[in-house]
Amino acid sequence: MAKKKRHHTYQPQRQLAAQRQHRFIQAVLKSRAPIIHRKDISDWQNAKQSALRVEGARYHYLQELYDYIMDDAHLTSQVLLRKSKVLRSEFALLREGGDIDEEASDRFANMPATRALVNAIIDAKLYGYSVVELNPQPDQPDPLALSVIDRRHINPKEGIVLIDTSDTNGIEYRKLREYGTFILEFRGEGLGLLDKAVPHVLFKRFAQSCWSEFCEVCGMPPRVIKTNTQDPELRNQYLTMLSNYGTGANGIIDTDDELEFVATNASNGEAYENLIRVCSNELSLLINGAVIGQDTRYGSNSKEQTSTDLNDEIVNADLYDVEVAMNTIVLPALMELGFVPQGLRFRFREQEDTTQLFNQTIQAAQYFDIDPNWVKEKFGIEVLGPRQMGGLLPDPSDNSDNSDNSDKEDKKRPQSKEDNSYSPDFDPFV
Repeated sequence: MAKKKRHHTYQPQRQLAAQRQHRFIQAVLKSRAPIIHRKDISDWQNAKQSALRVEGARYHYLQELYDYIMDDAHLTSQVLLRKSKVLRSEFALLREGGDIDEEASDRFANMPATRALVNAIIDAKLYGYSVVELNPQPDQPDPLALSVIDRRHINPKEGIVLIDTSDTNGIEYRKLREYGTFILEFRGEGLGLLDKAVPHVLFKRFAQSCWSEFCEVCGMPPRVIKTNTQDPELRNQYLTMLSNYGTGANGIIDTDDELEFVATNASNGEAYENLIRVCSNELSLLINGAVIGQDTRYGSNSKEQTSTDLNDEIVNADLYDVEVAMNTIVLPALMELGFVPQGLRFRFREQEDTTQLFNQTIQAAQYFDIDPNWVKEKFGIEVLGPRQMGGLLPDPSDNSDNSDNSDKEDKKRPQSKEDNSYSPDFDPFV
């Protein structure tokens, strides 16, 4: 008797969802607006010292500093570059025998929460930790909602979520019964990679600010009026005239007074530019392991290729970390909630080098028949049929050059008298 095809059910267990008696952690947090001001190295040292306390550690100062430096355009682009290579990688859910469960893989890939989970795993390496909360909602179009708990309220060292950042006690989320199913935690190393990026962004902003002031002074040099008058009203008029001199280059002064422009040292701000370049390169090395596509002065094709290879090693490490977190943290929770069938494991699909494969296909097509359907599926090329050739294709293993042979044959032929080239039998005076 033929076995019926087994269909997976992905409806979450309503009994587990109904057992939740506590309110969502994210909903009970008292959010506070961050204090926005110009940060310096002392702010970074104080925030780091507060996070490294043995007891009563506070991470909200450091997390606010991380949000502050993420406003840097270069750092943001490097983080997005690293994330994009992982988020766009294809993955699959495998059975115990190693076969791909296509149905479960498609459903898991199409869940909006899946991308958010991968993003939270990568953010744990940047920010130091990520704690997410799952909310099954069977009656909604999106069956699984996900929220990332505000990192400013979390003390990962003690496993506490503070309702208010000024509190001393909070919720010990690792002791909750929902921990491991509805509440998932991902940990990075130390205080995260962004801790090492803080000084470079602060120095870079300092250099940009100084360079801006330098351009303002050199672009519009100071004006000075020399006068011996003691009239306060006239002196105030001169000050008003000088302050408005940038919008209208005109004014009235006494015949005995003198207006001068103070000359400044001519410079292009090389010191500020060099500092900004060094900081940007350090950020690239920290996040992606290499400076890719930025050094236009000393760049070369071989250097860019080497940088790309180094970046691939960083991305492969991220892919491995995501696989481990998925198989040890995420999938067990989703299996418990009923979103993923039991016995599956997560794995990224191997990426093929289509350029090398295409070159191998072209070489093999000279001696073997290639399936047109496979060519269309692999490269997207519509193959109509074999091409009519006038002769046989040259053998690539033959290193002989036909043109050289033909030249040798021409040199062996006896030259006629009509040829104007020199010959022992030819006398131009006869």
